Amino acid sequence: MRLSSVRTPVFLAVLIFTVIVIDVHAQGLRPRVGFGLGLVSGTTEQAIGISLDTRLSLVTNQDLSFAASANFVNYILKGREAASYFFHPSFSAIVTLNAANLQSPYLMFGLGGNLPLGGNAESIDSGPSLHGGLGWVFSLQSTSLYMEVIPRLIIVRSGVVMQLPARFGVML
Repeated sequence: MRLSSVRTPVFLAVLIFTVIVIDVHAQGLRPRVGFGLGLVSGTTEQAIGISLDTRLSLVTNQDLSFAASANFVNYILKGREAASYFFHPSFSAIVTLNAANLQSPYLMFGLGGNLPLGGNAESIDSGPSLHGGLGWVFSLQSTSLYMEVIPRLIIVRSGVVMQLPARFGVML
């Protein structure tokens, strides 16, 4: 599946996220930026990958925030010739379950895309994706640490491919 098949859902998600950014900015709330690392396992031919994750999160209230993420996944464990590289943009809603505590679980769900960047990427299916999972945030003074397991389903021509990213990082 090529970029043209995920253009409309990504455009709609960007449009919705832009409206939310304008509304949050009008309320005077500060967006948060996050960086992290992850390990991705899945049902594809190259089942294990390493990811570099970035996230822009807009907190609308104590319990709800919206996030735009950009994850770069490298499937390099089978050597340089069989390596493949993917870009996974996603838009998510994050519901914090117990925001009053310093350690709070949260639910995260949304949509995205799994787009090939290079290497042997043609051997792995790509396309739009849906995700939903569980994470934990550990609040510090002005930053917070997070760890999460967010399974995603990638919709491909021949069916559905499942990936299980486990990530950890810091939100500034």
